[in-house]
Amino acid sequence: MTVAADVLLGLAVLAALIDWWGVARERLSVEFTARPLVVIALVGTALAIDTDVDVARGLVIAALGASLVGDVVMTAPDARYEAGLMAFLVGHVLTIAAFVESIQGSLVLGVALLPIGIGIGVAPQIIEGARQEHPVVGALAAVYVVVVGAVATMAAGTGLLVAAIGGALFLASGWLLLWNRYVAPAPGGRLLVHVTEHLARVALVLWLAVA
Repeated sequence: MTVAADVLLGLAVLAALIDWWGVARERLSVEFTARPLVVIALVGTALAIDTDVDVARGLVIAALGASLVGDVVMTAPDARYEAGLMAFLVGHVLTIAAFVESIQGSLVLGVALLPIGIGIGVAPQIIEGARQEHPVVGALAAVYVVVVGAVATMAAGTGLLVAAIGGALFLASGWLLLWNRYVAPAPGGRLLVHVTEHLARVALVLWLAVA
């Protein structure tokens, strides 16, 4: 990590803490400002990190860019939830692509059992709840469940702890996001979604330093 990367990462953490406070206090104006700043600072961190995986770095930055769009769309006063979900979905697909060259096939097969097992328990309720809004929304939720599970699997398949932690946090954040929207408010609600989401993105950026 370079000095610039350390400073920018520190700014990202600070912005995340402010965002969490805003969510806990239901201060939408604070959230609308702080939430995007987390991603902007993480993009700067990714650019400043000294790494040899330039293709992966580009994909991570693109994934963060997609998540930034999702954050803004979902936090705006006239929030369009499904549009934000689609932006997050693009970010997750780009994250999977970033991991591709680093995965170890033998690990992926074993790790895949965990998200599949958890998904069997939560996916049907999420998909059914989304389908009640509209069949297309149900299909979007189904794709999102699968893709977030793939993120967790591919991240763990790299064999690096920071990536595995990030993947698990992406899984938790993504499924909590859907559960809160289409099933019922989960313990911790939106705050837990934001905490897991931000920590997952930090882990993704830190992975670049060790990949």
